[in-house]
Amino acid sequence: MRKWVVMLIWFTLAAKADNTAYINWIAGLPDQGIPVEDQDWKRLVSNHSPEELQQVVRRYALYLDQGRLDRHLFQPGWRIPDQPRQSKGQPHQYSIQDLKGLEPELPQYQALVSSLKKLKSWSLKAGQEFPDDLIFFEDDQHPAVARLNQWLMDLDLVEKLEGTVYTQAHKDVLTQVQLQFDLGPDGRLGVMTRQALLAITHQRIRTLKANLERLRWLPPKLPYPHIRVDIAGFNVAWVKSQSNQVTHKAIVGTRHKQTPVFNDQIESVTFNPIWKVPHSIAAHSMLRAEKKKPGFLKHEGFVVYESWDDRAPVVSIDSVNWRSLTPRTFRYRLEQQPSETNRLGRFKLDLPNQYGVYLHDTDKPELFEESKRSFSSGCTRVEGIAGLIQTIFNEQSMAWVHQPTPEELTYKRRLLEPVPIYFVYFTAWPDESGRVRFREDLYQQDIAMTSWF
Repeated sequence: MRKWVVMLIWFTLAAKADNTAYINWIAGLPDQGIPVEDQDWKRLVSNHSPEELQQVVRRYALYLDQGRLDRHLFQPGWRIPDQPRQSKGQPHQYSIQDLKGLEPELPQYQALVSSLKKLKSWSLKAGQEFPDDLIFFEDDQHPAVARLNQWLMDLDLVEKLEGTVYTQAHKDVLTQVQLQFDLGPDGRLGVMTRQALLAITHQRIRTLKANLERLRWLPPKLPYPHIRVDIAGFNVAWVKSQSNQVTHKAIVGTRHKQTPVFNDQIESVTFNPIWKVPHSIAAHSMLRAEKKKPGFLKHEGFVVYESWDDRAPVVSIDSVNWRSLTPRTFRYRLEQQPSETNRLGRFKLDLPNQYGVYLHDTDKPELFEESKRSFSSGCTRVEGIAGLIQTIFNEQSMAWVHQPTPEELTYKRRLLEPVPIYFVYFTAWPDESGRVRFREDLYQQDIAMTSWF
């Protein structure tokens, strides 16, 4: 590919010196995870006129603005509308400044670009940095150990490694790599282990490209403040500005009951919410729990209604033959009243949407101590949600009344201004220090995208 770039620069210098900047811009697109097709380079070599160059520039400007891949095909569940800065049929003469302005303005974009450059560099120089005859044993001292430290940290395989001595910490992380690739787990850096690290590097590169593409699917600017639900990262962030955010641990949907990717607005806060159990959960999980432990529904504070009609009468729990029911014959509506065991806890952030998804408290705070927190049926549970609500109220100069007790009635407070909220799915994302972390592809959303890249 680089030979085409050299040839193009030579041709453009002969045609019009001002076009060199456009050639350099096109050549730099792979650093942002946008591949430039060979046929486009060949096209420009055969016709290096400024008009032909602008046609190619417009095409790749569209990719930078709106993404290279069709989101409806590669991630059908993505429901965050973009706000493109240009239309497909719009003729336009771009300046270099215009082109730079098409890049997403979110700070995470540049962090992922930087990580991509580092990993592409490792993929090219690993053989030179760690030749075949370089094998480390514990307590060996070598300048290459420091470079190995950096490679392992760039791959997010280790939190931190320092120095030039090969230690047990190195052996531990490389043993895990070897086990992943069915290699002899001796913890040494040899030829096959280096190849395994290269394989991880190439996979990480594809992951970065997929997530850079997702960032291009987002609107180029997000309103501040907003709330970001980071599904794969298991956290919820109050984002005051690009450099100011407060993060809370979160519990998201399981692989089979996924938290959707969409955006909406939080309109109100419900204190001591009543949990209106979705029919699928009531007919399966709740019915199964009642059959396993008779009296479960009464003990947990559920009210049973005859049907899903809003005017349906209340039915005595004891009058229902729960054991005779099946998920198919289950017709009742269940509502759990405020209590210490209420699944929603004491707070619920209301955002009316087609998925029936919202943010809420929990009756099982111990689950926030788990590292993989995909336990819900699609809604998002937030650790310290009272603090998040207090932050929203402070932002809107709303007085915090008091911490509700389970015995108090349900009541709702409407916000003075709706708060934008984005439910997003990223398997590579920078932490607060700017270091990119790689996450498990919880919902298997990367497969189609990484295979394309």
